[in-house]
Amino acid sequence: MAGRSSYNNRPTSRVYGSTAGNMYVDGNTVRKVQRKYLDVPPRRSSRALAEERARARAIRWANFKYGLFLLIALTISAAVCIWYVRLRSEITASQIDISNLIEELNDKKLANDEEYERIMGAVDLEEIKRIAMNDLGMKYPTENQVVNISGAGDDYVRQYNTIPEY
Repeated sequence: MAGRSSYNNRPTSRVYGSTAGNMYVDGNTVRKVQRKYLDVPPRRSSRALAEERARARAIRWANFKYGLFLLIALTISAAVCIWYVRLRSEITASQIDISNLIEELNDKKLANDEEYERIMGAVDLEEIKRIAMNDLGMKYPTENQVVNISGAGDDYVRQYNTIPEY
């Protein structure tokens, strides 16, 4: 088998490149740990530590303010959503009430028209004319008794003075 050692059938490492800075090791094990990859922080002075603590405190305070802002924004958004849903439900209930009232009005108009037709059907106009002319002595007006008044509208005429007699 090419590329494999005889010990436990593990792959062998191959080194590419000859300079120390550009060396690349092919394989799954580290042969020699280089010091530059061991991130050992240098010793810092107490002033640097105090500055770092102050920065950390400022970051925590900024995170707290941001979290508080998000909490307030979420609360306001939830309140607005609840208000909107309640308002929509009130509008829907009002529309249902209006629809029911319109239906009731139409039913009452229909009942009123039916009652009016029943009453008008029961009245005999010829009998009323006969009683008025024979029993009460009424008669049709003559031409000089009729006064034509031109009005501004078709519905009614307002009378501010007495009608002249002829």
